Amino acid sequence: MLEIKLWTLEKDENEKLIADPVDILNQTETENQLEELLVRSPDLLVPGLTLVGRQSSTEGGALDLLGVNEDGNLVVFELKRGILLRDAIAQVIDYASYLSNLDSDNLREHISQQSGAGGIEKIEDFESWYQERFPNSPDGYSNPPSMVLVGLGIDDRTRRMIEFLSKGGLDISLVTFHAFRKDDKLFLAKQVEIQIPERKSRQQQKYTKSANLETLKALAVRVGTDKLLESMATFFRSGLPAYEWPSRSGYSYSLIERTERGTPSYRVYVSIYVFESHRGEVQLVFQQRAIQAASHSFKQFLAEHGKRFGESHGNLQTWIKSEAEWNELSSSIQPVLVGIIDGWKTKTREEDASRISEESD
Repeated sequence: MLEIKLWTLEKDENEKLIADPVDILNQTETENQLEELLVRSPDLLVPGLTLVGRQSSTEGGALDLLGVNEDGNLVVFELKRGILLRDAIAQVIDYASYLSNLDSDNLREHISQQSGAGGIEKIEDFESWYQERFPNSPDGYSNPPSMVLVGLGIDDRTRRMIEFLSKGGLDISLVTFHAFRKDDKLFLAKQVEIQIPERKSRQQQKYTKSANLETLKALAVRVGTDKLLESMATFFRSGLPAYEWPSRSGYSYSLIERTERGTPSYRVYVSIYVFESHRGEVQLVFQQRAIQAASHSFKQFLAEHGKRFGESHGNLQTWIKSEAEWNELSSSIQPVLVGIIDGWKTKTREEDASRISEESD
């Protein structure tokens, strides 16, 4: 098994460099903190990673961590707090094959239901959450998951097996961590021993905008909300300068914002959904960013209608049961939409000015 050692370079009294060894932490100290650290800092695993599940239930047991990488593909992580052994390979393949065997509807439902545990963001509707972040690849999550084994070391037979599987085209990789201590400081070293291979091809996307719209309309007819849903959609189409995306369970209305990296990306502000379990009803959701953009307008709106709205993870949501109910409520929502647009424009101008100032410095 490979052994990693670490030194700090310091100068002696003659200003010459000397190597001062750094003590490696024993596995017990490291393993107790590793999973919590990775949950708080998922970039340590894969750059641009967003975790969507922790200890998710599967037929083969609890899947340690499930994430979505910056390309929109699912990644299954099997963590071993000690040395990685052969059984870890069987486990990670079991979990990945379980997810891959689910159809798209069940996969989205599985992720939504299993999210929200152990410090992971709660995702009410994974499809809308995903489309907000990957609008150009609305069903990329349906690709076979990548697999990553994570541990504090690995025995030689396990490494040999992973290398064999990876060279044969299986999307499996290996990451090991090593922790060190010097005085009162802790150091963490990451060793990527086997890289995830480039995905040779993406599955053909099965869910286009037109296909989603057809499925959504059929669902609305089944639950008796087709006219109500269309009335609400028409209202938001005319009231927001937003990109409308139909998922198979509703519409989302997105405005362009800049990510932390400065690239433009659509972000959902308002959503409307229909569900088999809520016949005759349409769910209206104002995302947290919409509430922040139109804080003054929402304050006035909620003073009148707050009792009918519930709060979930910073979002406001309610159920509309009839067109008459919607017609009465929509007149009060119109000023809210104006507030959202004004707040969004103000935020965009401020971010653009800040970016220009930083670039000129």
